[in-house]
Amino acid sequence: MADVNTTANYEFTNNVELQLQQTKSQLIDAVETQDCAGAEKVTVADLIGSTTPQEADERHGDLKETDPGHDRVWLVKTNELYFHKFVDGADQLATRISLDGGYTMAATATINLAWDDRILEGVYGPILSGKEGTTVTPFPPAQIIPAATGGAGGGATRMNVAKLRAANKMLDKAFVGAEAQATKYMVLTAEQNDDLLSEVPATSSDFKGAFGGEFQDGRIIRMLGWTFLHLELRNPALNAFKSKLTVDADGNTRTPFWVKSGVRLGIWNRLRTEIKDQPSKVNTRSVFAGTTVAATRTQAGKVGIILNSEK
Repeated sequence: MADVNTTANYEFTNNVELQLQQTKSQLIDAVETQDCAGAEKVTVADLIGSTTPQEADERHGDLKETDPGHDRVWLVKTNELYFHKFVDGADQLATRISLDGGYTMAATATINLAWDDRILEGVYGPILSGKEGTTVTPFPPAQIIPAATGGAGGGATRMNVAKLRAANKMLDKAFVGAEAQATKYMVLTAEQNDDLLSEVPATSSDFKGAFGGEFQDGRIIRMLGWTFLHLELRNPALNAFKSKLTVDADGNTRTPFWVKSGVRLGIWNRLRTEIKDQPSKVNTRSVFAGTTVAATRTQAGKVGIILNSEK
């Protein structure tokens, strides 16, 4: 039976991997990644701060060292997130772990959601820095665009073009826009997508012209330099929602935006699968797929939040 389980697990792993390539996490391609295997806490690799050029202002003078002025940022290993299900009989197992099988698809969806969840937790969460990673810096209020932006009466407003422009200005003032080929990402919910289309319809001349808009299957893909990642931030399945990270105390959606170098995903175990016999049950096996990852912001100025009413 052990050989049967080994073969089944090999097939299950390959099928989940294939599905992960075809049905990707919404956020994973928008962040940097690094391998963290073997340590409970690691520093973010290759993190270098901004520099200024030194001037050769005297003949035969000493070379001046360029100080990037960066601090250590840490990633801490989190608990594994997983899919687990019992299955009766070898025939049902073979069917359910096939490429399009129910357990393969469910495991793939679980892993993708887990990656998105951990990335969101890192975006909203504090930065751990310092020599030992003991300095905790919460998300800075200066990086939050108020809910009233773009409104006339001072109250909370829904997503609008003024907020997109404010987010662009925020990154530019932090000199993030000067990074070579720095793609700017923003999560967009269905409500916010509709809000923007109500303000600048995809059929208008401004949408593709002045706003640089791209539209596909009812969704805005790009606009005003932003690449939109369509994800429901009020999804009850998200730990980030259950932890009240995606919605503020006033009920406004906290819409995150960043450049790729501003968020780092640490990977301890990208995908772990197991198919095991259950000795206490007749002809029953357990099917398991888990992932262990964690994310962090790398620099405060590279990540921001827009507050949006959805009322």
